[in-house]
Amino acid sequence: MSETNPFAAADADRFAIWEMLVRRDSDFFLSSDFSLVAADYVETGFLGIDAALSLDPANWRPAYSDLATYRDAAIAARWNPREFAEPLRPAWFRCQSIDRIDINGDAALAHKRIDGQILRQSGDAMLVAWRSVFHLRREHGAWKIAGFTGYLPL
Repeated sequence: MSETNPFAAADADRFAIWEMLVRRDSDFFLSSDFSLVAADYVETGFLGIDAALSLDPANWRPAYSDLATYRDAAIAARWNPREFAEPLRPAWFRCQSIDRIDINGDAALAHKRIDGQILRQSGDAMLVAWRSVFHLRREHGAWKIAGFTGYLPL
């Protein structure tokens, strides 16, 4: 995927959700500046579930019981751009896609895939292969991330 939003601006909800989950989330992930996305999350009731690359819910666990825990883990997991042999931003965008966003009133599920490879300075490729389902709700006219079930196998 490129940095171009695949949803038409006339599809305002899906367009806004893509901007939040791909563009702004990537800006945060690549910079570790949480202020870029802080307004995109609910404070109360946030839950991030780690599926441990398993389709069996018995293997899933509540890894991020609040937003601060998720924020800190995401910042700690940031990649060092100097470790890569290609510009990280376009490579990261190339590996992401959201083709399905289901909306029911003020609730939505967005299905995000991370699938591809990014060339490292060492010459090998870092493979990325998982998907996440984001749980969203509309508050005061804006979509917010209420949680996710992440690290699901492709």
